[in-house]
Amino acid sequence: MAEKDIVTKNLEYYNDVFSDIVNGLLFDGEKVIKEEELTPADRGSHYKADGKIRSQERDVSKFWKNANIKIAFIGIENQSAVDKAMPLRVISYDGAEYRKQYRKKGKNKKYYPVITLVIYFGREDWGFGKNLRDCLDIPEKLSEFVSDYKMNFYSVKDMDGKQIAKFTSDFKVITEFFNSLNNGTEYHPTNQKLVHAEEVLDMIGVFSGDGRFRNEYNLMNDEIRKGGVTMCEIYDKIQQEGIEKGIKKGISIGEEKGRAEGRAEGRAEGRAEGEKTGILKGFIMALVGLVKDGVLTLAEAAKRADMTVEEFEMQSKLYAGQ
Repeated sequence: MAEKDIVTKNLEYYNDVFSDIVNGLLFDGEKVIKEEELTPADRGSHYKADGKIRSQERDVSKFWKNANIKIAFIGIENQSAVDKAMPLRVISYDGAEYRKQYRKKGKNKKYYPVITLVIYFGREDWGFGKNLRDCLDIPEKLSEFVSDYKMNFYSVKDMDGKQIAKFTSDFKVITEFFNSLNNGTEYHPTNQKLVHAEEVLDMIGVFSGDGRFRNEYNLMNDEIRKGGVTMCEIYDKIQQEGIEKGIKKGISIGEEKGRAEGRAEGRAEGRAEGEKTGILKGFIMALVGLVKDGVLTLAEAAKRADMTVEEFEMQSKLYAGQ
C-alpha cells in the first residue's frame, strides 16, 4: 500500500498533472487552473485524541494562487482499496485546514475554500456512500439537525471515453490504462508522448504488478527517451516479445511431440531417422498452427522453416495427411 501511495504522489505532485486532474474533474476539461498558479501546500496537520497529539497527512495538496492571493486549497486523496469511512477522513483533512485559517488572526480576514478530490483506482465497486451522512447511524429524531458533507469522488474504472478525453497530461495515459485493466477490456494505448515517463511507468508497474513497461523503457537508448516515448511504442514491444515467446514455446512443444512420435514409429535400427523426421513434422505443424491462429502469416512461417511458401504448403499438407 505504501508503495502505491508513493508512486501516485510522485506523478500527481507535478503541477501540469495536478492542474490537469482538477480541470478535467471539476471544470469539464476547461483550463481554469494554470500550472504556474499552483504552489506546494503543507500536507500535514495535527489533532488531539485520547489526550495525545496525533498527525495526519494528505496525499498531495496545492494552493491555487492569483498573484499572492490564495484562491483555494486543493487536495487529492488516492485510493486503491475501498474505505467506507472515507467521508470521515475527508472532513477531518478539510476541517484541519479550516482550523489553520481560523487560528491566524487578522482584521477583515477572508478565508479561502478547501476542496478535496478522492480518486479511486481500484477494481472493486466502491459500494459505499460518498457523503458524511452515509457513514452515520442517525436516529430519526435527529436527522434534520445533522449536517452533511459531500465527498468529491471519482472512480477511474467508471470513467467513460468522454471523461478521459478531458485530460491532456500524463494522467490521461494513466486513466486509459487503469480503465482497461479494471474493466477487463483490451488496452489500446495512444501515441501521446509521456512527459513524466518514469513516474507513469512506475505507477503502472506497482498497481498492475507488471514491471515489463518500465523494463522496456529502461532498455531504450537515451536519444529515444529524450525525444519522448509513448505507451503505444512500449506496449508494441511487449506484445512482440510475447508473440516471440509464444512461437518458441509452440515450436518446442511441436518438436517434442514429433520426436516422441518418431521414436514410437521408427524401427530400432531406424529410430534416429524416425526421430529426425518426427522433429521436422512437429516443427512444421507447430508453424501451421500459428498461421491458423493468426500469430504468423504464411510467408513468415515459411521463412522460419527456411522454405518457399510453396514448399511449406506442400510439406504441411504432406504431414497433415499422415
